Amino acid sequence: MLRGELATRVPEHSLATSVGTRSPDQGSEPALVAMDDTNNSKGDDFAGSAALHAVASNHGEAPSVYPPISRLAVIGDRRTAAVITADGCAQWLCLPNFDGLPIFGRLLDAGRGGYWRLGPASGREGRQKYLEETNAAATRWDADGGELELTDAMLLPQGDRRADEQDHRALLRRLRCRSGSVDCVLELQPRDQFGATPILSPVGGGCELRVAGLALSLWTSRGEPIDDPARANFRLAAGEEFWAILATGKMPGTWSVEAAERALTETIGYWRNWTGRYDYQGPRRQSILRAALATELLSFAPTGALAAAATSSLPERIGGNRNYDYRYAWIRDASMAMATLSVLGDVESAERYLSWISQLGSSTEMPVQVLYRIDGGTDIKQRNRDDLAGYRGSRPVRFGNHAFRQRQLDCLGYLADCAVIYLIKGGRWAPEYWRLISRIADYTAKSWRKPSSGIWERDEQRHYVSSKVMSWTTLKRALDFADRSGDNGNLRRWRAAMAEIHDDVMERGWSDELQSFRQHYGADTLDASTLLIPLMGFLEPNHPRVVATVQRIEQDLMVDGLVHRFRPERSDLSMVEFEGAFLPCCFWLAAVYALMDRDKDADAMLRRIEGLIGGSGLFSEEVDSRSGELLGNIPMIFSHAEYARAILQLDHHWPTDI
Repeated sequence: MLRGELATRVPEHSLATSVGTRSPDQGSEPALVAMDDTNNSKGDDFAGSAALHAVASNHGEAPSVYPPISRLAVIGDRRTAAVITADGCAQWLCLPNFDGLPIFGRLLDAGRGGYWRLGPASGREGRQKYLEETNAAATRWDADGGELELTDAMLLPQGDRRADEQDHRALLRRLRCRSGSVDCVLELQPRDQFGATPILSPVGGGCELRVAGLALSLWTSRGEPIDDPARANFRLAAGEEFWAILATGKMPGTWSVEAAERALTETIGYWRNWTGRYDYQGPRRQSILRAALATELLSFAPTGALAAAATSSLPERIGGNRNYDYRYAWIRDASMAMATLSVLGDVESAERYLSWISQLGSSTEMPVQVLYRIDGGTDIKQRNRDDLAGYRGSRPVRFGNHAFRQRQLDCLGYLADCAVIYLIKGGRWAPEYWRLISRIADYTAKSWRKPSSGIWERDEQRHYVSSKVMSWTTLKRALDFADRSGDNGNLRRWRAAMAEIHDDVMERGWSDELQSFRQHYGADTLDASTLLIPLMGFLEPNHPRVVATVQRIEQDLMVDGLVHRFRPERSDLSMVEFEGAFLPCCFWLAAVYALMDRDKDADAMLRRIEGLIGGSGLFSEEVDSRSGELLGNIPMIFSHAEYARAILQLDHHWPTDI
């Protein structure tokens, strides 16, 4: 018996009072997706319910030590996020924010990382789904003598919290027995930076602990303290529920079943009200909403920033060293995502983002740097944890990201593009926005001839063709912004630089040998980022050089219908061994197909990718083109934004007047 384990199960006759509560009207909860036992329009079929978006369907299997990335659900409160696996285990949670210290890190080290498991004592994997139009997840098991359902949500996602709630973070879990009788287990093992398990101090209604410099409380509906380390065995019968909340900033004694129910209902209501702002009614509406929900999930409510992903160091190559920390605000990713939300009708989020970025400083020569901490901090020093096992042996585990120091002109083009789309869609003009656009346009006009690290953040600076194209985009959008707002700036200089860039790319960016645009000047190598040429309007999609470049990419960079970024240089690994196919590149090609009136090819590409994520709607960064396995951090906002853009391009919803 593990140290601290309860010596005996709670007797069955005492379940209703000491373990959980019996829901007063099981299955008729109006604030949640209806999942009663009758055959109604919402349905109770986890595999086919329109009210739920499937995350995983490996019901009954033993849990993997490191579950496939496609089988991960991510929930959050617009401050931080938790990753939930199909065995009911929270394997990732950083506090207090996305880029904080992980108290649950089992995803990156199964032996030393913290976790919180709640579900059947057997430890089997269930089937996961998102509650319709929310960022709350449900896991269901229908074995072990009965049927269990676990609902996970992070509370208080609202941006306008009360002053006394600003520092609250709360992960709520509700385990409900829908039929039969099931032995259940709760295991809570938080860790301080992958170190020792903190001591839990029993208090009324639960326990308290300190981890990563924070005071946390655990409340459960058991009504009795849980020992250290936290492990409790109990049984639930049909209709009974067990509630648990792990929180900062709130004593366990302040919670009750009624308060927990109210908080969950309010959280579900927030997400559903939020999705109501979108009027897109195309054939992929639910997919668009999931992409938008993933974006909002990773928004940082206190500032308007947007984390690129919820996780760190999920690998681009299993067992390799391409493992990076994406829990920060990349200008490229956030700008593309906010442009997409603006097209969908949410200019408010884009306005908060532009207001935030307008007042930031930079620790580099660029007017804005490549990425920031989500609180606007500029120093994101990278450190390796060579002592950690890594996801499936992929090492090192990294925290921080040194790319913040780079010169990367590409991201400025995405930012300017976002600002113009925001205006086109009815966004409010503000003088600080024009000052921001003027600064990045002036810098681009002065610096476009310099080599840079490029959109792929390469260590070696070169004259990447996509960097020149995005520099042209920065200047073009700055002029568009001036035309729409009536502002004045160095317009003549910007126009002259635009013309010079265009001539330079047409002369030096084209490879006669490849019969396509090249990756960088002076080399006959191919890069999928040249698809930005038609996407940003640098050339028309039917231009002979665009058509030829698309053909070359299809021939040289596609494997089994999936697009890789480039062929690796100075590597003994083949393209498919070096890293996975890059999902944003796949979506770029789909969008270009749509621009070329190749609608069937665009739809086929979207369907190809949609078939790899198991219906979850969550994209990572890459996919192994041999196995179809997702790779990289999740959910990847760059992937979601480009996926949505491809859908909107195919449905003729993307702006064409820029």
